[in-house]
Amino acid sequence: MVPLIFGSVAAIVLGLVSVAFWKRWVEPWRELEELVADIISRKAPRKFLMTGNRRANALGLSLEKFADRQRALERDASEGNISLQTILGALPDGLAIVDERRRLRLVNAEFRRVFGVSEAAEDIALFEILPDAMIDRALAAALQEGEARSESFRLARGGVPALEMDVSMVPYSGSGQSGGGAVILFRDVTERQQVEAMRRDFVANVSHELRTPLSIFRGYLETLLDDPPQPPAELIRILEVMDRHAERLTLLVEDILSLAKLESPGARLEFSELHLPDFLGGILRDWERRFGAKLLQASLDAPEDLPVISADENRLQEVIYNLLDNAVKYSQPEGKVWLKARRVDDNVRISVSDEGVGIPARDLPRVFERFYRADKARSRQMGGTGLGLSIVKHIAQLHRGSVEATSEPGKGTTISVVLPIHSEAHDSALSQPALFPHE
Repeated sequence: MVPLIFGSVAAIVLGLVSVAFWKRWVEPWRELEELVADIISRKAPRKFLMTGNRRANALGLSLEKFADRQRALERDASEGNISLQTILGALPDGLAIVDERRRLRLVNAEFRRVFGVSEAAEDIALFEILPDAMIDRALAAALQEGEARSESFRLARGGVPALEMDVSMVPYSGSGQSGGGAVILFRDVTERQQVEAMRRDFVANVSHELRTPLSIFRGYLETLLDDPPQPPAELIRILEVMDRHAERLTLLVEDILSLAKLESPGARLEFSELHLPDFLGGILRDWERRFGAKLLQASLDAPEDLPVISADENRLQEVIYNLLDNAVKYSQPEGKVWLKARRVDDNVRISVSDEGVGIPARDLPRVFERFYRADKARSRQMGGTGLGLSIVKHIAQLHRGSVEATSEPGKGTTISVVLPIHSEAHDSALSQPALFPHE
């Protein structure tokens, strides 16, 4: 009986010891192992407090501090990454960061858009994306010399207009195992160069247009100063020539001022409701004398049921005047001029057609450019400034409209202006991006 009791007591003691041993030495370390696994896998641990073992509990509390610190670092890194991506995404220029082997490490959205790069394009050589030997040599030199460099190049892509790019390369030194690299900025200067080219052309054209009448003025004035008592007939001829060129100068200045107003940042249209049949009929009546002087037959084709449009009456009158002026100038005597208006979907098309000399097909796409003349000698002889159709184009664009030109040499020309019936620009100031923008 005694041995039985002794064995039972021993079993109970052994069980209690085993439980104590388990809670003190096994379970805490297993829980610590689970805790470490949760931290590594970025899961929220069930608990940090280990009550069975003082040393395990201290380790658990230390791991809690470590986990808190890790979350803080990850949060800071995430916020920093978001800030970096926000900054890079807001850059209007393409940006690329390359390593010492000239392989891409980071690019922004604008770089991907300009060069057609996918999200998986990092860690490949820049030369594979941009196979330009000049840029590759400049980048290699910048990395080797450790000095910033700038280059310009023309990016030509199939089926897409070429881009003019300014490229800045700034090397940076690496730290630790990193060998450094370079930050590269790609700036699209195509529009800026086009605007500058147009400014130069404009100044050159204005200078050329002014030079001829000013030279004539100076020549005749010298003649009159050197020999004042000119015969009356010769004196009248000289004055008539000077008057004709003075009128041409006046028209040129007026057209330049009109263009400047149309392209100014504060250009504004004064909209009103216009019934085109009445509006166009009134203009034709005003032009009866001009038509009669050349024996031209003018007709209006504008249905009475045309919708009322929202437009600037004075500017639209300027458009029609310019179109009729061209039609009269280039029509043969006893010819015909047609003024038409038609509804096309949510727009109206106003056209002026003539039976004049017409415009060659090679010149037709350029007739709305400033100072462009298909027949320069004939145009100047007739007193044209070369700005009329450019003014027509800008007024149409201010109305959110467009212009069209068709012609057949020897048979005549049709110039059309397409305007929306209800302009989105009604009663609002319209700003142009720059003086003399890209045509």
